[in-house]
Amino acid sequence: MLLKFAIQDFLDDREFKNVTKATLDTYKVIMRQFVNYLTDQEVMNVEDITPNVLKKYLLYCSKDLGNNVVSVNAKIRRVKAFLNYMVEEEVISKSPMAKISQSKEDIRINVFTDYHVKQMLNYYRKIQQREKEFWAYRDYTIILFLLGTGVRLGEMCNT
Repeated sequence: MLLKFAIQDFLDDREFKNVTKATLDTYKVIMRQFVNYLTDQEVMNVEDITPNVLKKYLLYCSKDLGNNVVSVNAKIRRVKAFLNYMVEEEVISKSPMAKISQSKEDIRINVFTDYHVKQMLNYYRKIQQREKEFWAYRDYTIILFLLGTGVRLGEMCNT
């Protein structure tokens, strides 16, 4: 099966499965980049994708495009989903991505200490009492909400 038709079929399936618009957009960007790389390597059919080609693609993403480990792992997940879909549709018998695993991510998250949290809350309490401005109450409430619920900033803004 030609790669461009297979990718379009896969994207249609993701849309049919009702993934979010953001997820679908991510699939489109990563799949477009994947197809461009494979076209440069003269791989036109899904059946011609080998583990070696996939490893070279991931190295290309890492070294030439400067993608960090998190981005490369995201690409691994998306390409793996595509190739698993091709197996489900019986276009290929086995996924060439089966033995390729994600890289270890060394993620370090800097968190606020109790001391820092108390400083922030005291700062906004003082501003509330002194200025009685809307933004002081808003910011104080936002900080309390984030600390109390543990939601991410993006989740809070989107609700």
